[in-house]
Parts: sequence; structure tokens; C-alpha cells
Amino acid sequence: MTRDALDHPANAALRRYLEPGRRASLPVVAVPDDIDNPYYTLGTHPDIVARLWDELAEQLPADCRTVFCGMPTLMHPVTKIVFAFAWGTMVVAARLPEPERSAARRAGATRVHMYSGGLPPFSLDDIGEEWLFFQWLRDEPAWCLAAYEFAGRPA
Repeated sequence: MTRDALDHPANAALRRYLEPGRRASLPVVAVPDDIDNPYYTLGTHPDIVARLWDELAEQLPADCRTVFCGMPTLMHPVTKIVFAFAWGTMVVAARLPEPERSAARRAGATRVHMYSGGLPPFSLDDIGEEWLFFQWLRDEPAWCLAAYEFAGRPA
């Protein structure tokens, strides 16, 4: 799984963004069972990991929970494309197709996450135009399924 996921062009920008901050003790690509206490040891708040892996991924047709460059992610099991990730204390982002991306934007999903305390914003411009930050919106489970299906499409 490692080589396919790392070399996939759809993961390249996310890898470039995440890899410099990855702890050397973590595998580059893994499943949660390979990590000791993954809800608490990946640098992401456990509630956000649970939101991604337990709530949003619940209705997916396959187990997509992965750790990619040290971050909790969802990766399509066939194509090895990462289609969602959890970050920090309050952020989940997903790679959405149209028309779901436009619907999510209208509902309040954003491309920039503003932090409090003077930290610089996190912009998805560095990762790709298809990515949006979720905001705990009602339709996020359906959008996550759309992201899964989008990641499964042949290139």
C-alpha cells in the first residue's frame, strides 16, 4: 500500500504539505492498527479523528481509515487516493467532486481555516482546488461518500 499511495499523483500535493512535519517514528502510510493509540498520538484532537474515522466514514462501503504522512486520513482502498484528512483540533477536509463541492461551499464549507491566537490561516490552495474544510454540516456524511466515489474513479 505504501508505494502506491505515496507515488499517486493525486496525493502529491498533500504529501508535500504533510511530509515535512511527519514524526520519523511514524510509518509514512499505515492503517490505524499499526499505530499505538492512533486517536491520541497523531497530533490531531481525538474528537476530530473520531469525526473522520467513526462518523464520516461509517457509511462508506469499505474501511478507508489510514494514516498518511502522520495524519488521520481516508484513502480509497483500490486507487490509494487520499480523499479526506483530519487536522489539529477542529478541522476535517475532503476532496470533493462537483456538484458536491459547490453545494458544500453554499452550505458553509470553506477553503481557508482561520485559527485563533494569531496563528497563520491554513489554506487548501497548497493542496488542491478540489479540497474543502468541513464545518460539522448536516450533509457531510453524504459529501464524504461522494469524495470516496470520486477518489475511486479511473484517471
